[in-house]
Amino acid sequence: MDTNQIKEWSAGAQAVSLLGAAHEHGWIDFLAESRDVAALAGFSGLPVERTRAVLEALAGIGVVESKDNEFRLAPAYAATMSPDAPFSMGDLLAEARMMRRVVAQAVEGPLPAPDESDALVVADAYGLRPTQTAIGLFGQLLEALPEFAGLLPNGRYIDVGCGVAGFLLTCARTYPTMRGVGVELVAPVAAEAERRAKELGVSDRVEIRCMDARDLPDEDAFDSAFWAQPFFPEPVRADTLAAIFRALKPGAPLAMQEMERQPDDPAERAAFALRELVFTGWGVPFARSAEALTAEATDAGFVLDRMGDTPFGRLVIVRKPS
Repeated sequence: MDTNQIKEWSAGAQAVSLLGAAHEHGWIDFLAESRDVAALAGFSGLPVERTRAVLEALAGIGVVESKDNEFRLAPAYAATMSPDAPFSMGDLLAEARMMRRVVAQAVEGPLPAPDESDALVVADAYGLRPTQTAIGLFGQLLEALPEFAGLLPNGRYIDVGCGVAGFLLTCARTYPTMRGVGVELVAPVAAEAERRAKELGVSDRVEIRCMDARDLPDEDAFDSAFWAQPFFPEPVRADTLAAIFRALKPGAPLAMQEMERQPDDPAERAAFALRELVFTGWGVPFARSAEALTAEATDAGFVLDRMGDTPFGRLVIVRKPS
């Protein structure tokens, strides 16, 4: 038995628990500015020495840094707490809590499909917030998708499995003339996407449909599409692709992302194996390769445009024949 490995895993779990508790109790927000121990003790209601011990532990795991007897968030964590951050620390911590619970359930028997609450947690964790930083990332993605750069500003775009519509809403913020449709099956997730669209003032151009993508009624209606394929279970994939095929105009491109690949770095394999345990338990194909995605799409009638490596993983671009 590798006791050192178990101790290392235990330390990682403890670090996430400490960060989660500090976030829940407001410490992380409070430490966005430099504070001394007395100020934080007054804020938290803990004795000074207990407050100092917690701060030293947070410093030990790299969440805060100290200088001249004051503590503040380390730059990487401060960036995550910024309103402009594309991902929310709270959302990432919520996903971590959920994944710990689901991994434990996997030992007890078959995993039930995620309920609406868990689906919203996953959507929030994976969905970009449409911030200025996200717009910058979007620009990098468009460089890897020149086929879409000319279609998005003035065309109709459909995002199938849009989640909280991070990509769709970032598109809408970037292109004031763009019109798009997001399709999301889970009602609370669709409601959150719609809320965000209204908050951004783009709901006149962005329609969120809470529906099964297989039931799309549109024919030859959209100029481009994206399919969030990693979240679609095996039994619905072929019919979903058939619906997307009908909905696209002749010659229109569909993009799919290869979300996961078996990592070469041994240090990353444990996390990969745990994600695989959860997603396959939910009946969702995990780490489907770009080649396998291409085969799925061509079986549905699409023709391959290209596969390409990007900073966001390998992308597959297929087209509905003209």
